[in-house]
Amino acid sequence: MCGPGPSCHGGRVFSHAPGLPVSAHSVLDMVPQPAGQSAAAALRETMEVAQVADDLGYRRFWLAEQHGVRGIGSASPAVLAAVLAARTDRIRLGSGGVLLANHRPLLVAEQFAALAAAYPSRVDLGVSEGSVAHPSTAAALGWGDEARDLFPQRLDELCRFLRDGLPGRAPVGDVRLALAGLPPPVFVLANRPATAQLAAVRGLPIFLTASETTVAAASTYKDNFEPTGPTVRPYLGVSVGVVAGDTDEDALARLAEYVRVKHRLGMASVRATPAELMELLEPPLTGRERGRAERLVDDPGHIIGSRATVAAGLASLAAKTSADEIMLAPLAYDGLVRASILRTVAAALTRAIRTVPRPAPHFVATA
Repeated sequence: MCGPGPSCHGGRVFSHAPGLPVSAHSVLDMVPQPAGQSAAAALRETMEVAQVADDLGYRRFWLAEQHGVRGIGSASPAVLAAVLAARTDRIRLGSGGVLLANHRPLLVAEQFAALAAAYPSRVDLGVSEGSVAHPSTAAALGWGDEARDLFPQRLDELCRFLRDGLPGRAPVGDVRLALAGLPPPVFVLANRPATAQLAAVRGLPIFLTASETTVAAASTYKDNFEPTGPTVRPYLGVSVGVVAGDTDEDALARLAEYVRVKHRLGMASVRATPAELMELLEPPLTGRERGRAERLVDDPGHIIGSRATVAAGLASLAAKTSADEIMLAPLAYDGLVRASILRTVAAALTRAIRTVPRPAPHFVATA
């Protein structure tokens, strides 16, 4: 049993620092795949980043659903979460989030019910009303102009399948959820007050994207929260892009590299060959790219700097929004850099020491 002093959790000892500890922070990853890197190598790097986050005591590791974006490999969060859950042992895995207008709610419910059965108490289901940017990708997904309007209806249907699919419950209509068990928690990802209110009246936990409207959206959520859903009180997380380094200058250099690669991948032709992409990505940084990086330093959706700068930024964000949890999106295409960012942030927030070896992971739960 834990006594006074450092708190014990899952075989690790934490010595708490001011503000939210590492265990109240999470990670959002998009499986970056730089030009010239194989899909297997990109996935292996993300596995390694997830293991680092697990060892450091982060609460969750979520994967964003993005389609048709060059350099991003996270189109299938449910599949990726299963892969990562088999290679970690404590951290919660999930989606940040499933673009619900892309999918029938029953299919999403079945996928995450199966994940929750395989990994009890380790699976989250984050859903989003977000859109798809490229018209060709949107058409391939069957994404129409009415996609955002469908979100409330599909959210309700999804929650109904998960809630009423429990053992002993009646099916939803004539449909019974496959592999029903303890359902994963459903989180709504939002970037505007209207979506925050939608989650609030359904009693659902929420993650807001840090921006100029975050404080207003947080207030909307808490003021309109109704304890009619799975949680009896509001639960608010905030996601923010983070680049950390040994010094502010090191962090800015990392950010500039990220901006350079992202900007040039976005400019590249969809038919560009790997060799053409590698040539396009060659340094040096242009003046426009440097300006973009410098502007992000003051952007409310990003926290850039040394260990002390990032810790102060995260504490300020938590205080302004009264957030229960902060989700970090480490901005780097290189897995080693993403892992380094997470280590730097963890060192800034709390000292995390793993006291037991990593056990061999089980793919399917035995109990």
